[in-house]
Amino acid sequence: MNNAESLTDNLRLRLMERPCKALPAAIAAEAIADEKVLDTLLSFVYHGDDPLRWRAAWALEKVAGQCPSLLIDERSRMKALAMQDDTPDGLCRLTLGILYHLPDDEDLDVAFFNFLLDVMLNLQSPPGVQSLAMKLAYRQSKSDGDLHKEFLCIIRNLELDYYSAGVRSVVKKCLKRKL
Repeated sequence: MNNAESLTDNLRLRLMERPCKALPAAIAAEAIADEKVLDTLLSFVYHGDDPLRWRAAWALEKVAGQCPSLLIDERSRMKALAMQDDTPDGLCRLTLGILYHLPDDEDLDVAFFNFLLDVMLNLQSPPGVQSLAMKLAYRQSKSDGDLHKEFLCIIRNLELDYYSAGVRSVVKKCLKRKL
C-alpha cells in the first residue's frame, strides 16, 4: 500500500468514526497544513458515498472558515454540487456553508443566483439551507444595484409566517443590511 492509499484509508476510517465536534476541526487543521489531506477530502465530497461525503464536507466547511483561500479554486465545483437535483439537503447546506465563507465572486453567476432564490423561497427546503441561500443571494445581489433592490423587494414581500424563526431572522438582517 502506498502513502496516498494509506492517507485515504486513514481519513476514511476517521471520518466514519462516531461524529463529534472535535473531529472535523482536527481534520480541517490537517487539511490546512497538508494539501494531500485537502485533496482527499475534496475527492470524498465529490466522489464518496454518504455519510462519508457529508463528514468530509463538514471538515471542509471548517477549512473554509479558517483559510478560505484554499478552497477558492473549488468554487465552481461546489456551486455545481449544490445545484445538483440529487444532492441531499444536508450536503447542500454544508456546500453552501463552504461557499458562504469564500470571498464574493467578482462576476454574478446568474444560474447560481437563480438557484439560491429558488431554494430560499421553497418552503420544502430545510431552514438551514434556506438561510444560507438567502445570505449568499443577498451578497451576490449587492454586485448590481437594481438586482439588489429587486432582491430586497422579494424578501420584503415574503409571508414570514410560513418560514422558520431562523429564516425570519436572516430576512430582518438583510433588510437592515447587517449581513
